[in-house]
Amino acid sequence: MHPLSVPTTINFAAMANCNRLSVIVSVVLPELTDGGDLPPGVHITDWREFQSRFGISSPRRLWLSGRLRTILELAASGGRLRRVFVWGSFVTAKPAPKDLDLLLIMSEDFETGRMSAPAQAVFDSTRARLLFETDVFWARASIGQELLDLWLDTYQTSRSFRKRGIVELVLP
Repeated sequence: MHPLSVPTTINFAAMANCNRLSVIVSVVLPELTDGGDLPPGVHITDWREFQSRFGISSPRRLWLSGRLRTILELAASGGRLRRVFVWGSFVTAKPAPKDLDLLLIMSEDFETGRMSAPAQAVFDSTRARLLFETDVFWARASIGQELLDLWLDTYQTSRSFRKRGIVELVLP
């Protein structure tokens, strides 16, 4: 194994109580545009494909991928994580992305106070930024599809007002 490579599996055992149907997804992400972005849209994929495309091509990506894995394990530890979206420089061709940008959709009955202290850091924007170099946004599933679609459309717009794709990670 190359010294910078990591396993392409993730331990989401805590997600077993998420009340989701078991789904096997082997969706191949589309090629990046000439500008180095995913084409506009929400691209659904599993951890293995996501990791192989964005998580191991540079030391910085490898490090951020480890942070992402930790965040997802912590967020899932209460059994309330429903959906995960990733956008920004991490899902581009940049060899050294600045940070991670995430939207976590939690169950309707999710309460941060019920999480362990380490997991609570994920849902505190300042702590998440300092500990994980990640901008974590989260909402309960009760926000509804219309508002979620509005958020996802916003997250597809870069700082230069170009439309680019984002990734939804399928949870096991």
